[in-house]
Amino acid sequence: MSGWKALNLESDSESDIDIDDTKELQIEDALKLYQIAVQYHAEGPASYEKAAKAYRELFESEIFRYPESQTELQRIDLYGPQTDGNPFEHVSLQTGQLVANGGLDAGSSTLPQILHLSHKNYAQFRLEYLTVRLDTLHVTLREILGEASAALDHFVQALDKDDSDLDLWRKTATVGSILDSKRVARFCLEAVLEGDDEGLTGVLSLPGLEEGMVIEQLQALIVQLDDVLSLVQTPLTKRKRKGLAKALRHRLSVFTEITRFETTLLQHEQMPGKGVGQPQRIVLKAPTTWAEVGDALLKQLMAEQHGTSINAPAPAIAFDTSNDIPYRIHATPEAMQIDIVTRADVEPMSWPTSISEQFPGLDAGRPTVQPQIAAADASMHVRGKMFINTHGAPTASPEMTVATRKRSADASGLQDGPEDARTKTRRTRARESNATEPIDSRPSKQAQLEANQQWEYDQQINEFQAADEWMFETVSNLFERIGVVGFEKAKEVRQELCSVTEAASTSDDNESVSDAFPAAKADILSFLNTFSEQMAYVLLQKGEDFDVGSLGGAIGMGPSFGNTSTSKSVNRTIPLPNDGLVRFLVSVDSGWCSLQDIAYDWLLHLLQPNHMGNVQANTYTDYTWPGDLKTNVVRTLVNFDDSIYESLRTNLERTTGASSMHDDEIHSTAVTVQTIFELHLDIYTLIKQPDSGVATDTVEAQAHRLGRWSDIAREAMYFRANSSARNDHRDELFLRFLWTAAFAVAADATIPENHVIQCLHDLRAEFVCAGEPIILLQNNAVMSELSVTALDQELSKLTTKDFFLKVTSQDASDPVAVIEGLEPLLLALEGQPASELEDEADTAALARVSPDLISFLQNSKLAVRLMLWLRLRDAYEKIEHIPMVVSCYFHIMALVLRELGSQTTVELPQRERQTMVLRILRMLNSMVSKTAGFILASDDALECIDDAALRSAITTLGGTLQLLQVFNVFEDSLRVGQSQPPTMANGQPIPAFATATDMVHEMQINIWMILYALLREAIYQNSDLYPALEVDKFDFLRCVHRNLGIRGFCGGANKMFVRMLKDEFVHMKHVEGYESEQAQVFYDLYGLNCFLDPSYELIEHHCQRDAYPLLERGVAWHAVDLCLIQAAKLSIRDLIKHPLKDAFERVHAVVPRKKPSDAIMRNREVYRTFIRSPINPVDLYNCLRGAGNVLSVSPCPRSDAPLADRGWYFLMGYMALTKFRSQKRTTPVPTDDVDIAIALFMQELEYSTESWETWLRLAQAYDTKIEESVVWSAEKLNNNMPEIVQLQRAAIHCYTMATALLHRSSDDAPETLDKATELYTEFAFRLYSSSREPFSMLPFAVDDAEKFLSHPTGLDKGKPFAPLRVYMAWKLAKTFINRAIAHRPQSWTLRYMLGKILWKMHTAPDHVRLHNEAPTAQQVLEPFVRAIELLPDKKDSRERREPTLEPHYKLVSLVHKLVSRGELSLEQAREALQHTPYARLVTFPQEFGAWQAHVLAIIKNLRTADKSNWHHRIIARTAHIVYEAAGPVINGRVSDEVTGAAAAKHELMQQMFTKTMVLQVWRPECERAGRHFVYTTRYTRFFVKVLEELKDRQSLDALARRVRRRPHDMFEHSTVWQEICNAYLRLLRNYAQLSEGLETSTFSNIAHEDFLARKEPLEQWMQAQDQGNSPALDVLREVQELKKVNQSLMKPGPIDDLIGDSYAYLFGTVGKQLSDDERRIKQEEEEAVRPKPVASPLRNPMMSLNHLMNLDGVTEPVVAATAPAVPTPAVPADSAPQRKKIGVGRREIPGTRVQVVIDNNRSAAGDASFDNSMPGSVHDSADDESELSELEEDGDDEGSVQGEEVDGGGSPRPMFPGLAPSPAEQEPQGIPADKTSNTQGDTVMADVPDFVTKRRGSAQ
Repeated sequence: MSGWKALNLESDSESDIDIDDTKELQIEDALKLYQIAVQYHAEGPASYEKAAKAYRELFESEIFRYPESQTELQRIDLYGPQTDGNPFEHVSLQTGQLVANGGLDAGSSTLPQILHLSHKNYAQFRLEYLTVRLDTLHVTLREILGEASAALDHFVQALDKDDSDLDLWRKTATVGSILDSKRVARFCLEAVLEGDDEGLTGVLSLPGLEEGMVIEQLQALIVQLDDVLSLVQTPLTKRKRKGLAKALRHRLSVFTEITRFETTLLQHEQMPGKGVGQPQRIVLKAPTTWAEVGDALLKQLMAEQHGTSINAPAPAIAFDTSNDIPYRIHATPEAMQIDIVTRADVEPMSWPTSISEQFPGLDAGRPTVQPQIAAADASMHVRGKMFINTHGAPTASPEMTVATRKRSADASGLQDGPEDARTKTRRTRARESNATEPIDSRPSKQAQLEANQQWEYDQQINEFQAADEWMFETVSNLFERIGVVGFEKAKEVRQELCSVTEAASTSDDNESVSDAFPAAKADILSFLNTFSEQMAYVLLQKGEDFDVGSLGGAIGMGPSFGNTSTSKSVNRTIPLPNDGLVRFLVSVDSGWCSLQDIAYDWLLHLLQPNHMGNVQANTYTDYTWPGDLKTNVVRTLVNFDDSIYESLRTNLERTTGASSMHDDEIHSTAVTVQTIFELHLDIYTLIKQPDSGVATDTVEAQAHRLGRWSDIAREAMYFRANSSARNDHRDELFLRFLWTAAFAVAADATIPENHVIQCLHDLRAEFVCAGEPIILLQNNAVMSELSVTALDQELSKLTTKDFFLKVTSQDASDPVAVIEGLEPLLLALEGQPASELEDEADTAALARVSPDLISFLQNSKLAVRLMLWLRLRDAYEKIEHIPMVVSCYFHIMALVLRELGSQTTVELPQRERQTMVLRILRMLNSMVSKTAGFILASDDALECIDDAALRSAITTLGGTLQLLQVFNVFEDSLRVGQSQPPTMANGQPIPAFATATDMVHEMQINIWMILYALLREAIYQNSDLYPALEVDKFDFLRCVHRNLGIRGFCGGANKMFVRMLKDEFVHMKHVEGYESEQAQVFYDLYGLNCFLDPSYELIEHHCQRDAYPLLERGVAWHAVDLCLIQAAKLSIRDLIKHPLKDAFERVHAVVPRKKPSDAIMRNREVYRTFIRSPINPVDLYNCLRGAGNVLSVSPCPRSDAPLADRGWYFLMGYMALTKFRSQKRTTPVPTDDVDIAIALFMQELEYSTESWETWLRLAQAYDTKIEESVVWSAEKLNNNMPEIVQLQRAAIHCYTMATALLHRSSDDAPETLDKATELYTEFAFRLYSSSREPFSMLPFAVDDAEKFLSHPTGLDKGKPFAPLRVYMAWKLAKTFINRAIAHRPQSWTLRYMLGKILWKMHTAPDHVRLHNEAPTAQQVLEPFVRAIELLPDKKDSRERREPTLEPHYKLVSLVHKLVSRGELSLEQAREALQHTPYARLVTFPQEFGAWQAHVLAIIKNLRTADKSNWHHRIIARTAHIVYEAAGPVINGRVSDEVTGAAAAKHELMQQMFTKTMVLQVWRPECERAGRHFVYTTRYTRFFVKVLEELKDRQSLDALARRVRRRPHDMFEHSTVWQEICNAYLRLLRNYAQLSEGLETSTFSNIAHEDFLARKEPLEQWMQAQDQGNSPALDVLREVQELKKVNQSLMKPGPIDDLIGDSYAYLFGTVGKQLSDDERRIKQEEEEAVRPKPVASPLRNPMMSLNHLMNLDGVTEPVVAATAPAVPTPAVPADSAPQRKKIGVGRREIPGTRVQVVIDNNRSAAGDASFDNSMPGSVHDSADDESELSELEEDGDDEGSVQGEEVDGGGSPRPMFPGLAPSPAEQEPQGIPADKTSNTQGDTVMADVPDFVTKRRGSAQ
């Protein structure tokens, strides 16, 4: 039974070693999928869709990804050949699993079976599914072949797992037949019969129907293949029972429907290759050149061998000569060349796709022309690996052309210059338009548009040209100081290319060019213009290919070197014409020739003298073969070797065996045989080199061919010598034979070297005897020149073999010996005199160098000298001497570049020279890359470079840059869009082009890095030539970076160059322009924008970066310095808006921070203590003169706080603070930025306390936090005042420190003065704000700073110092304001603040002012007058739309106060008010009585100007003035006080208070933070006072509700609320005329039974009363609602007193009357039903109960309540009387909770239901507030008219919604009353609304 195991629990009993059963589980899952698929498959066509899906899921399972699931060939390809033991041991798969040992048998035994059955059934399913679809869908032949091919793949997979399934073989054979693969079909059919050892000989004896069927199929296939040999060897007998066989054949056949349908499609579609019989003759396309003939023959041979031809093999071949062949053949050479070029472009030649096609019957092969050795002519040069495709077979370049003597611009690969191209285009377009367009329309608009477009292109290209000129001129000037001249020539490459194009069009191909580099540049440009992947491979192939790989094995044989000097006569050879081609084609067509015959005849035409019209010579010696012709001849000799050999052998025997030998025939045959002998030697010599890549058996086969042809050549020479006319042993052909035989001997490695040398000496003697002739064989790479000079060179090679073997030995274990042997030789070879060597040992070694060896090396090819330098380099690398390795590389690069500029290279044909240029560029790239790596990795890499070597290296790299500049020029046109990059036939860009350009880009980057290292070395060696070395290096780097950057590849080579710039620029901070360049570097590397003006300075260099590039920690330090430098140039307000702020954030996030040291930790504690300490007034006084205020902090080293030392924390904090302060906030926002700023400022101060600006910004941060805490809400003012007080103390401490440090600073810069003014202003504002409400000097209090003090009388606890007095705070603020005004005299805000301070000082009482002299009235008004004068003009101020009214209002207000105080006369007041324009519009009064009206008129003008009603103080001032003024009597006698209150209410209700008592007061811009809530408190208190005087209970009630609901809208909210409640309670008590203490006097002396008897009628009466009928009842209701609204915010004592007094009044008046009336009615009813009593004697008065009622102490005229009329049990006479309880407590008074129970559902006779309700308990607590409802929502009072509120239905809304309406109000609507009663007396009103009050009457 399976169980569950928690994943988060581990059991101790579990084993650490788990059994991996993943494979078994996967096999099991696959088996389930297989069963599902087979089930759907078996259900038939209806489930084929599900089966297909099931099979797809099956093959997606993991088992098909196992290595053992692959076929054997696939496993070999993936994992290589394996041993028999563990074929997949230690092989890690891509999935991360290891295959189990044992290969296929290692897993479960079911795995092979599943694999076999899955593939087999799926293949059969696909074919069956196809069969079903044949009748329903339109199935094409392509679909049939596709399904059959897929099925064949799965059948092969199944056979790989189990090859014993004969049925599967038979089905596979059928699929092969469907695919028309007779080879597959025959192989599978023979596999069925392969069990018998006798093969086909015993097939007739096999029993079984299926075997018989296979036999018949195999017989039919053999007959179809025309395999006569098989039929002869194994004749198959005929079956006699043909009918039965036919029936069985139909029964046993598989997939017959598909086969039949395919046959039908083939008949309808007439597919090629199907049903085509063997033709009698194959007609090939007529070739146009001799090379095309060979190409066509080779293609036909390969097609026949591989079965790829659409034609069946035929006994004869013919050419289609029905077209215009004669015209094309007899054309001029120039026309011929154009035709061939066009053909090459349209139909590039195709070569075999495998090595076996090149060398049939062998495993591998290579081209027969040595790729690494330069040939005598481009026509015979096969470009080695350049033409090797992915299969290893040679391919031809599409651009291969026949060389001509005259080169045009197109042939040289050059295009016309921009101007020429544009002019040519216009001319051509004009000619074409002459026939169709009128003359008036020329020049056309299109031409103008193209000209304008070309002009735009030229302008963009001019930017690149200007950058090139700046860079090369700058660098050239730097290097000219050490003697390097001509470095700037690279800037002229663009102009040189145009001039080279013109020169090339008028010069011969082989003429010498004066300068080598223009020809090389032209070759590079030609390569780019006619870009091809074959040529690009020469440039892009990997590895260090220096053309010396075969030297080690070539030295022993000598001739492998080839000839090093080429005779001038080689250049006089002409290209091969196509003469006689037509005759050859006609002869082929007229005859009956096989493919071998045509190939033989073609070779005779090329190699035999008689065929080309010249009896003495042939095309091999007289003409230069094109490269494709040489390749075709070589491949034909190899592929048709047997037939050619037999034909020539037969011909030679026939010629020599005739009775009369013809000399011409013998000579012709001898020439042909000798030529073939030479070509086979050429082939063998080149493919036997170690780096040729040709297999050994191929080389051996070629050696066998060479031996055969050597024998037949010897016989031919023998017969020729025996002829009568050809007996001269010293003629040219005989010398060629001797040379070839001698070199064939040398090519044999088994022949001793001495014998080879002797043979060469004998050969030399023969040549000397013959007169030292020079025989040129331009079409042979190995023996291109036969002369004594060439023999001497070969002998020199052999004689220096020991030396070369020593230096080329691959296992040389003594690098020191190699160095000692090679270095002197190479120094001598370089021409360095012994006198320049400092070491005597080097001088002696140089003297011992053999002159012969030097002479040989000087005449040797480049590859030999390169090999020696490379060996020397390798030796130095083994001993890890990097400087000499770098020196070797510089020598090699110079050697290669000199070779490129040599006359020999220049005289090469353009095609060959182009290949050589590309190969040299590849070599230079490899060396440059390695040299740059050594220089970057080692600081002493250039220590072996002296002045001469330094100049040589710079010159070499400069020449290389000239070549690479061609790439830049070509790419510039691509960058501007003038041209498009090379594309393939499908329009897609050629990938090799992008790879080539990337390689060139990286090469340029490496060169410039090397050049910079060389510049530094030059500066080091010649410091006197570079006085401003840092500036020189900066100029070098800047111009190079700009040049590479605008071309978009400065970030290549893994950004090495840009990283080097970053490291170098760090040391150049003082150089002008450093900031811009370093910012560009950071942007290129990390996308970090540190530019001061990005729109101008930033240049997009298109460096590849990640989406979110991570800034390295080490780089962050450099970025810190750059950001600080850039930030110093911007103001802080511009900085927070600048893109530079993003760079600060990124850098700050990654910059490393050190762990705080002990000193920093101590300083941190000191600062915290100082910030929290109370404010000492002495510190404030001392800071004015820069004294004191010194903290005992510990010094901190720079290394402990590098960021703080740089000022980083200060700037980051300042940015965060300014960012927050510059925001225009309309709602509260988080103060995270301010907190961050404070933290950063503190980190700055932990390092140093001497920066006064840091203290200033920290103080501003605290001020900002204070402002944000109190500007939006009064919550913190009311609840968290200590926190705000602490923030103010911190701010004042910081301002104090900043002021003291500022005075100790001697900096008088204008920026410092501006900051000082800011400090004084902020400090003054802070002092004044802390002294005024709402802070009221709390920050200066020292109550919490008491400590133990020592007195003469002893130790006592007290305050350490006296707190700052408020007058001194004002005086300090005045001092700071005056200092700020001194630096900023035009600020009206400073004058305004100064006036406010002076006014407070003027009005300060004597006990506050003490001995200080108060400012006069004129001194107080003067700042406001000046502030008005300094206000910005409204016309000039574009930002301020509203006028600034603060100074105007303050002046008017203070003048009014001073006049009212008697301190100003009317004349003085008029003079003061004349400064405000708002007073000039009003006529000034002449007497004091009209003063208030005048002031009100001025204020009215101010209110008119305040259109937005921001200035609430103007409204408040108006209300105060009208309140204080005595108004006229209106409608009777009303006191002036009441009239003033009404006028004040009118003013306040107009704009400040709404009808719902919403206080509409907004904070003006110039109002201090927190002051707003002080004003709201003042206005509310004043309005409460006005409403109380007006006895407006309704407005006061609404105001109370509004104030209670918004506790954070005013300062000291609880106090204001208490004042409102007390005023409201006073109004209610006066309204009902309720005296205090009435509750006590009423209930203290009443009996409890009387209280209960009177209570119930009173409650019924209260329910029946409407609002306004009883003032006491109205008060009871309103005060109860007030208690609910209060919610214990104020102590409920006064509210409870008024509740008790109002109920006591109702209880003593109405309650007594109701109780008496009820008792009287009951007595009358009892009297009516009771019989008349019988007269009885009078009772004793003592029996009356009246004596029990205590009626004393009742002060009010109320009637005592009687007990309820209930039966009273008789009291026994003898029992003593019991005393009743006297007095009722407050808890028993039901009025305290107004528990007047009503029945909302009562009917017309509702008294009965009321009687059934239970009264509340008299013991309920009067203080219980559990029944208080929640406060009303804000919207309850909004928008409703006071006293006239209605509900949604139109009915009057009750004053207290929690109470139900009276029955009188409910009955008209017919709403029944609720009978729910309160049984416990504590019913919650939210649940059952039993307690209600009546709404107020409208009259009240």
